[in-house]
Amino acid sequence: MRNLHLRYTTLHLYILKQFLVSLVVAFSFFFFIFFVNQLLLLAQKVMLRNVNITHVTQLVILATPQILLYSIPFSTLTASAMVFGDLAENNEVVALRSGGLSLFNMTLPVILCAVVLTVGTFVVADVLLPMSSYKMKALYSELMQDIPTLDLDSYSAHTFGDITLLTGKVENGIIEDVLLMDNSKADQNMVVSATKGSVELVDLHSFVYRLTLEDPYYLSTDRQKVDEYTYAQGSSLTYYIDFTHRVAYMSDITPSQLSTRDLLSKVHSQLELYRLDEQHIQDKLHSHIEKRAALIRDINHLNQNTIEELNIIDQEIARLKKQKPMNFYIQYYRAELHKKLALSLSTLILVFVSFPLALMKVKHGKVFGFALSLVVASMYWFSLFFAQTKILDVSWHPGILMWAPNMLFALISLVVLQNSRRL
Repeated sequence: MRNLHLRYTTLHLYILKQFLVSLVVAFSFFFFIFFVNQLLLLAQKVMLRNVNITHVTQLVILATPQILLYSIPFSTLTASAMVFGDLAENNEVVALRSGGLSLFNMTLPVILCAVVLTVGTFVVADVLLPMSSYKMKALYSELMQDIPTLDLDSYSAHTFGDITLLTGKVENGIIEDVLLMDNSKADQNMVVSATKGSVELVDLHSFVYRLTLEDPYYLSTDRQKVDEYTYAQGSSLTYYIDFTHRVAYMSDITPSQLSTRDLLSKVHSQLELYRLDEQHIQDKLHSHIEKRAALIRDINHLNQNTIEELNIIDQEIARLKKQKPMNFYIQYYRAELHKKLALSLSTLILVFVSFPLALMKVKHGKVFGFALSLVVASMYWFSLFFAQTKILDVSWHPGILMWAPNMLFALISLVVLQNSRRL
């Protein structure tokens, strides 16, 4: 018994060592891929320039949980596939099975590691990601205070909604040779030029900036009456630019970045609104039924107007009976809640896809396992993404869609594993 225990321990330590080494390699690969992608998205989202290295480092660190959320499951799958592909290539699996060791004993270290990594993935999704998202929002708000010095370059054109600002030399918040074009009004075009201008923040909470222009020239034209225009000249002009829409775009917390507790709270509040809408429909239906009954009860003789009124009421009653309250937020929040859980558990489920490799004879086992894991990871990501796009197209619980990729790959793993055992 002691020799058997020692043999299992040696085997488990050997497989564990191989798995951890492969995990480091696979994690580095996926982390780099998602890291570069996240940096590109971050650069496109904030469009910040001349930001000091401290803020850049903070933004990168705060984006890390989003990267880990996919890197951990996919790297776990890849590491497992590389380990069992290598064991199969070197006939080590055949030797171990000839010695009476079961497939479960060979895969046990990987399963235990996958369980630990599953918990780690959930912690990332439910704790680190919401926390980093709120901190990132605060950092964005801080950076937004410096929008003029960050976004206004010398000799450049800048568009803020319906406002286009052309600048000359920009230095220390002072702009030379300013040209402002405002198309926010449907029937009017406005152009203002000035020799000098300055921008300052006047409302930190709403992010409204004041643009003060010196010696401005004002020209306004009517789009409907091309032969009419308004022209004026003055010593100064004050213009307010609202950046609120940019703050919302940059710093909003999306449902995917909320914790399970927050998502459950959102679902509960939306269900309350759904019940209120449902009650409102029932009240209207009851009111029309009573109105119809009263109309029939008070009829002395039928006439065309009475018949038409009854028909209208009957049509409205039929419509209300078919009408269901709509609240897509319930589907959205429920989907994100189950996606968080399903994605965490996928760390464990996906490793089962690699177990049949241990029962196959393959050449270049590690390379084959790595390639197979990339295919499986891509298929899983596409399946999860496709399921998420369909949550508003179905009336049933969106959790079924979010768990469908996990169930599909678990079923495929069991079928392939069962067929491999028969070979």
